[in-house]
Amino acid sequence: MYLPPEISKFNFKSKLGYVALRAFFRICKDWNTTVDEQCRLLKVGLIELERLRKLPPEPLDRDKLVRIRCFVLTYKAMVAEHGSVAKANREMRAPRRAQPFVGKTPLQLMLNGGIIGIASACKALAGEVPEIEPPVAKAS
Repeated sequence: MYLPPEISKFNFKSKLGYVALRAFFRICKDWNTTVDEQCRLLKVGLIELERLRKLPPEPLDRDKLVRIRCFVLTYKAMVAEHGSVAKANREMRAPRRAQPFVGKTPLQLMLNGGIIGIASACKALAGEVPEIEPPVAKAS
């Protein structure tokens, strides 16, 4: 199959990483997260976070993409539920009694629970969670 050169050379995975990182840093700005919280949310060190902040044109690993997908789903659901970005962002730091929060804020659960905490908060707030397990190769 013939594709024009500009399409055949287009690297969708690196563009996905770029868009995902832009979304992540925008959400972090709206949620008023600290640099330390951003490192914990993405599970990276400070040097890696600063490198990612420059939006490198390279693919992100699956773990980071899943994490960012959860943040995007949560962000969209909270804004839709509360009607404004400001109200939704306040709710991210408000303690909740229901499972899986049990007195913690959604952001605390995401920060302290690792990928499971992020997925649990996403499921509770957005009603869905992206596939976390890596795809299994089909036997031929």
